[in-house]
Amino acid sequence: MNELVLKIENLSLSFEIDENYYQAINNISMNFYKGKMHAIVGESGCGKTISMMSILSLLPKNARIDTGKIIFKDFDLTKLKEFEMQNIRGKKIALIPQDPMTSLNPLYTIQNQLLETILLHNDISREDGIKLAKKVLKDVEIRDIDKVLKSYPHELSGGMKQRIIIAMALSSNAEIIIADEPTTALDVTIQAQILELLDKIKKEGKTIILITHNLGIVSKYCDDIYIMYSGKIVEYSKTKDLFNKPKHPYTKALLNAIPNKNSKERLENIEGSPKTITETIEGCIFNPRCKCVFDKCRITVPELISLENNSKVACLLYLR
Repeated sequence: MNELVLKIENLSLSFEIDENYYQAINNISMNFYKGKMHAIVGESGCGKTISMMSILSLLPKNARIDTGKIIFKDFDLTKLKEFEMQNIRGKKIALIPQDPMTSLNPLYTIQNQLLETILLHNDISREDGIKLAKKVLKDVEIRDIDKVLKSYPHELSGGMKQRIIIAMALSSNAEIIIADEPTTALDVTIQAQILELLDKIKKEGKTIILITHNLGIVSKYCDDIYIMYSGKIVEYSKTKDLFNKPKHPYTKALLNAIPNKNSKERLENIEGSPKTITETIEGCIFNPRCKCVFDKCRITVPELISLENNSKVACLLYLR
């Protein structure tokens, strides 16, 4: 029986721009389970990161949650005060930020930064903190630990920095780890190593939420996938089912854009671009770019409906 550890219910979020509020996240719901890796996939600007930052209450000042709940251990995180969130953020739900090159402070050694995180989230002595720092670095398969602890960020490779950031997330024994584009700016070999590391952490019972724009890198590691487009979930499926039988035209277009060494055909691009936050589109939000569009798509907003194998899709093609 899968253990549900985090649940997002009907979450909508808006940004204030020039004294007007514009919706960025539109009524999304997601379930995250213990020992699973869940992927949130979509183009840049589709709302992947901001929806996950709402879990940690790390929203910009001009953002507001309009409706919805974020349930963790019977608590609605949207109702907690800042001092209450401090007991959850980093300690229970940790973040691996997007850019390993800029996420570490260049003025301090790795030991200083890792120890600061450890002592903040664990009631232990400095001596025990150093022992824990060495343990988590070993857990993320870093060699020559004493040398790394004395190093400054600029002395380390991008892959090494990313491992250290993951070690920081592990140091508090967080139950949920949100990994925001953790392989960005890394070469393909290091990307695979980081994903293998996240897979290992998942198998130890952690819940991983992987934010990415790249369907290709999640096929091997993720248990299920949420496809987001312009602030909405347009498809949800188990990973195997999604790759074998994608349903939404947007999902199909993303898959067709993945390079395939066995295919001699040119990659397909998705014409046009996602709508801006201030732009209004009647009907289905994907209809201006969709190759399957028909008249009803331009006037009717499709709801997310359930199909076989617990998959879901928001597309009028499945209501004809």
